[in-house]
Amino acid sequence: MLLHWPNPQIPLRETLGALSKVKRMGLARHIGVSNFTVALIDEAARLAEEPLICNQIEVHPFIDQSKVIAACRRHDMATVAYSPVARGGVQRDKVLARIAKSHGKSAAQVSLRFLVQRGIVVIPRTSRVERLSENFAIFDFALSEAEMAEIAGLARRDGRIVDYAYAGAPNWD
Repeated sequence: MLLHWPNPQIPLRETLGALSKVKRMGLARHIGVSNFTVALIDEAARLAEEPLICNQIEVHPFIDQSKVIAACRRHDMATVAYSPVARGGVQRDKVLARIAKSHGKSAAQVSLRFLVQRGIVVIPRTSRVERLSENFAIFDFALSEAEMAEIAGLARRDGRIVDYAYAGAPNWD
């Protein structure tokens, strides 16, 4: 069970206390957070009464989330990537297309493989049944160090494609 957003109207200690209680009651096997910045991860890890196992954030080749990923690792939390294929945007990238062609894969598969090789959990969304098997077919090849570096070079500080414009959205790292 994940806390999707911190609510600035409710103290984080209170929200995490309720989430921890749900876990202790056996209503959730694990708990975690989503859309937490470095500062929020540090605060949550300090306040949580039960281990937080993950932070689900937007991660794909076009966004630099290195600071948040490092914070998750410091607190033994997995990083779970939503929008790991940038809402289909990876299909239009020339670097990913070239690397994909060299492996006989799609750009989406290269994006997923890039994240998995970095130790990031991916949860790609699809509305097409034929894409399900494609999303799973990323474990029969590996990207070289040079390819990993080239893909990492696509990341930009302003690479966010999912930006929720609501009053409680954090200032992203």
